[in-house]
Amino acid sequence: MSEQIHDEQIAPKLLEVGKLCEQHGLPLVAQVEYAPGDFGMTMFLPEHSNLAMLLMNSAAMCKSNVDALFIAIERYAREHGHSSVYLHRLGIPLQPEKGEAA
Repeated sequence: MSEQIHDEQIAPKLLEVGKLCEQHGLPLVAQVEYAPGDFGMTMFLPEHSNLAMLLMNSAAMCKSNVDALFIAIERYAREHGHSSVYLHRLGIPLQPEKGEAA
């Protein structure tokens, strides 16, 4: 029943909101858990999306896998640099690593 509600009522509205956000260049991450462990997701992440939006997207994509989320955060930090005390303590360089895009 919940999946049907998602598919018939919620997903079309999120698609409409997603298209509106895309038209105006506004980042969007929306996820609905219509049954335990089953998700529907709508997202639009333009190039200028900030780290908060990218983190929300990573968390949504990883679902319940915390390790996958931490790996995504570490990968982003290595490629783009960071200012995190926690990541620095783990030995992840503050500046992007050589050969990586900033």
